[in-house]
Amino acid sequence: MAWRPSDWVLEGELDNRTLDWTVGWIRLRDREEPLQLKLLGNCHPDLAGWKFQIVRTDPIPDWVGEPNYDGIATDQSGTIGDVTADQVLRHYECSSKEFVRRSYAGETPPTTLRKSLYLEWYSNLNGRVVIQDTRLGVKRIGERGFELTQQQWRDQAKQNREEIYFFLGQVGDAIGNHGPGSGLDAD
Repeated sequence: MAWRPSDWVLEGELDNRTLDWTVGWIRLRDREEPLQLKLLGNCHPDLAGWKFQIVRTDPIPDWVGEPNYDGIATDQSGTIGDVTADQVLRHYECSSKEFVRRSYAGETPPTTLRKSLYLEWYSNLNGRVVIQDTRLGVKRIGERGFELTQQQWRDQAKQNREEIYFFLGQVGDAIGNHGPGSGLDAD
């Protein structure tokens, strides 16, 4: 599982101008302190070497529920996963509930293709975190610090794969530890 606070992101700023480090902050709705990120690794080539703002391009939809930040640490130090502003997703203008209703009724919900911000990291305290939203974009600030070579990008992509495999292994281990005889099985 991953914590997915996408709907509650107000703004943020990440800086990957130092090779192999991405640092910054993300402010969430109804949370006093912003998340503080200090991540080992680089963004995808479209954002590698840049300092950039995370901007909300559309307001938070009115169908979004109240946030729950129980157990979420301000310190989000860890390892970077995939971070790109070039992902393209289907964007819909109705609530998830309306989208499902229309789909089950055989109707085609109104969608368009849009660029999406995709931020993924592996927090030492909270595990995998994913922010993915067509209502978020980036604004690059200043000059680019570096461009990844093809080899550096291959190495980063390999590290990202290893991180997700490691995370999934931990999830599998946790599920395995809650099997029969763990005291958590159904009566």
